[in-house]
Amino acid sequence: MTIATKKKLSDIAFRNIPLAVFLVFTLFPFYWIINTSLKGSIEVFATPILYWPLNPTLANFQGLFTRFGFGTFFVNSVIVASVTTFLVTVMSLLGGYAMSRYKFKGKVFMYILLLITQMLPAVVLMIPLFQMMNNMNLINNLISLIIVCTCTNLPFCLFMMMGYFNSISVSLEEAAQIDGCTLLRSIFLILLPAMLPNIIATGAYAFINTWNVYVYATAFITDKAVYTLPLGLKMFQGEYGTDYGSLSAGCVVALVPVIMIFAFIQKHLSGGATAGAVKG
Repeated sequence: MTIATKKKLSDIAFRNIPLAVFLVFTLFPFYWIINTSLKGSIEVFATPILYWPLNPTLANFQGLFTRFGFGTFFVNSVIVASVTTFLVTVMSLLGGYAMSRYKFKGKVFMYILLLITQMLPAVVLMIPLFQMMNNMNLINNLISLIIVCTCTNLPFCLFMMMGYFNSISVSLEEAAQIDGCTLLRSIFLILLPAMLPNIIATGAYAFINTWNVYVYATAFITDKAVYTLPLGLKMFQGEYGTDYGSLSAGCVVALVPVIMIFAFIQKHLSGGATAGAVKG
């Protein structure tokens, strides 16, 4: 057996096969959701289990928008996630620059305080946040979700941005300022173009976290007119049973925008997600 053959067999045994197994375990849940969403109620509960629909139907998808108002839920989720992503990205950009470039009194305390916020689970914060939103008359208002999601995502995104700024040499800004740029102009003209992958990675993190928010949504939102997608999916689980066909169709609808976003920004994520871990 030649060395090339041994190497090829080694690659198959220790790389290709493990990757194939991992891929099957990763993709099978997605396949099963799509498979179930295309089945009628009889096929969903058929015995033995059907691994593909015998009579594919789009009735579950049609029912989402005609009977359950999923179009409204989708729009609500888009509004909350988009506004939160914008706010978090802008504020973490400014705050990350300040934390990275400036030394000021109380910086270490602020750093520790931001770390502590990441240790508190959502259920611990839910009751006090509900009381705050209730006092501000923001219950059953999407603004309450935008405020809370912005505050909960901001600390981690700020740390990400701070790491990105640390990885960029200060000499770039100094050179720009020597050439006549103001501080803000040097940031927008020099730093931001170089940090575009990092900004996209931070925005993607904030968007996905907000898109999937459920705990706070259950506390602040009870009016079906302002439901987001996670709350809409909960509708299919009743006291006496679960509508698995409609639930799977709803999951597919909720997954499509996220998959499209990742497909569009994937080339930026590979560099942006790791750049903040390197200190310059």
